[in-house]
Amino acid sequence: MKKLLSTLVVSTMVLLTACGGGGGEQGKPAANGNDGAQEADGKSILLRVGHTLADTSHYEKGMEKFAELVESKTNGAVKIKSFPNGSLGGERDMIEGLSVGSIDMVLTSTGPMSGFVPEVTVVDLPFLFRDASHAHKVLDGEIGLDLRKKVEDTMGVKALAWWENGYRHVTNNSHPVNKPEDLKGFKIRTMENDIHMDSFKAMGAQPTPMAFTELFTALQQGTIDAEENPIPIIMTSRFYEVQKHMTLTRHFYSPSLLMMATAKYDALTPEQQKAIEEAAMEAGQYERNVVADMEKEYLGELKNHGMEIVENPDLQPFVDAVKPVYEKYEPKFGKDLIEKIRNTQ
Repeated sequence: MKKLLSTLVVSTMVLLTACGGGGGEQGKPAANGNDGAQEADGKSILLRVGHTLADTSHYEKGMEKFAELVESKTNGAVKIKSFPNGSLGGERDMIEGLSVGSIDMVLTSTGPMSGFVPEVTVVDLPFLFRDASHAHKVLDGEIGLDLRKKVEDTMGVKALAWWENGYRHVTNNSHPVNKPEDLKGFKIRTMENDIHMDSFKAMGAQPTPMAFTELFTALQQGTIDAEENPIPIIMTSRFYEVQKHMTLTRHFYSPSLLMMATAKYDALTPEQQKAIEEAAMEAGQYERNVVADMEKEYLGELKNHGMEIVENPDLQPFVDAVKPVYEKYEPKFGKDLIEKIRNTQ
């Protein structure tokens, strides 16, 4: 009887192992970052970074540079593995995972941050920045540092650096958009961000919040009429296949934030922490340059793919249309902060 029981126990253990009892898919560990601070090859620590954009995007090119810098600065002791295409979930899902420590690192737009640290979304106000260099000056200075500190204090994560998506533009499959009235009735996908939704309501559209990972299919099936994104995303996500018209409205400058689970950060040595922080900043500068290059290159490619583009619309009517948004949000962010951002030289 003892011999039979022993045999049954061993058989059960073998069966559980074969079925992947502790992992995700059969025979594979769950790709959720739980073992992200474990040794990747017996010598190096592997950190997994999730983002929702394509593996040809500016995010991914920035990640390649980030991984290269981290490995170099830590002499191979820490390695970075990127998970693009939303393979670890949508931005909101990944931010939540970061907060509870199930994901190592996340590169996210500020859109979903409204549900976690509302103060950060001051940078999402429409037509707030004069140009990209103005935005970089704000985010790399005292204001940007204060916002990162707010994220850390509120969420208990490490906010490493500001990266970017770039300026956002409107696309649709119906007609050219030359003035706010041309948006009337459009069901336009936005991020789950109150400022973004209020801005499009003010311009006459019907904002429809939706995860980015669902967007292409929704456009393809006609569930929504329009979307808004930076040129690199419109190109690398192949939205030209399902959208005919684009207008360079530049309605929002879209920054991104690279964040890390505090437990994973604290598990590193001080030298490795410093290396991660330096690499995040340097890779962010590199990624911004990639965005600028892509914007120039991809504008022509989108035309070649058949998109009709309004390049120089009169933006003043759009600016005038969103004035009620500022009236609504000035009490929340403070008029002084908004003016400080606008007046940064």
